[in-house]
Amino acid sequence: MRLAPLLLPLAAAAAPFKPADLTSDAKWFVHVDHDAARASVVGAKALGITDDRTCPVPEIRAFAEATGFDARRDLVAFTAYGNGQPRRAVGVIRHLGDNLKVGEYLKAKGAQPDLVDGVPVLCFESEQAGCKLLVAFPRAGVLVVSMSPADLASACAALDNAAVVATLPAELAGLAGGAPIVLAGSDMAAVATANPRARMPIPVSSGALAVSEASGTLAVASALTFKDAQSADAALRMVEGMKAMTARRPEMAKWMESLKSVVQDNELALQWSASASALVAEIDQGRARWQEMKARRASKGSALPGAGR
Repeated sequence: MRLAPLLLPLAAAAAPFKPADLTSDAKWFVHVDHDAARASVVGAKALGITDDRTCPVPEIRAFAEATGFDARRDLVAFTAYGNGQPRRAVGVIRHLGDNLKVGEYLKAKGAQPDLVDGVPVLCFESEQAGCKLLVAFPRAGVLVVSMSPADLASACAALDNAAVVATLPAELAGLAGGAPIVLAGSDMAAVATANPRARMPIPVSSGALAVSEASGTLAVASALTFKDAQSADAALRMVEGMKAMTARRPEMAKWMESLKSVVQDNELALQWSASASALVAEIDQGRARWQEMKARRASKGSALPGAGR
């Protein structure tokens, strides 16, 4: 993977993403800008589908009721990253909620208080994650989550520290600027070395992805660098084949027209865009079809002999 010192001006413009939120050994990251999502047509629609206080997941509903935290309103941004090794991921949550209420809720659930390099931390066993989780409270409006005390300490020390520079994928610098809703990058070769189970089935060295919305158009741009030009050409043919096959379906053809793919040397670049309002209409139609299917299943179930007894 090429180093990308010229990436920093681009990433800094993608507020509120902060490159200094990453530790220097980060080999992959995913950033979601909830402020940008709320300002977009598609993002606002997606965030508005679920109300945390009426969420079907009991744990999320209980957390929202106890803390007053509503992800649709209170999340500012979420950044996850790691060095590729198992259980070495970190999550940085920037929010408008109340850290004190979040802490009291976790303590009521059995979390044990501790200090990591002077930062207040709550530790608790997570059945869902199958490990012990550490939640740090470095400052108001910021939570840091990890499975390793050492990673937690490094993450808190790196926050807003311009002297900490991560070696982010160079492909990011070639993506369209603006304020992406989602920004991601990965040194896949380094991740595969750190964790053989994460090895890609295709020979990709590194890559990046950006999702943004401007002037009513949702755009997705990605770039993948392969280990050699032959592999990049093979991937291009695979993408073009999938596009041709999918476009045979009339309902999908309109969504595939804007998909563009090109190979230069050993890098494959993909771009796709669509009308944000058309996507929202598709989301509404999909939800309506899902609700109709559920209703039909329920109707058939109640019509079975002995049903309801």
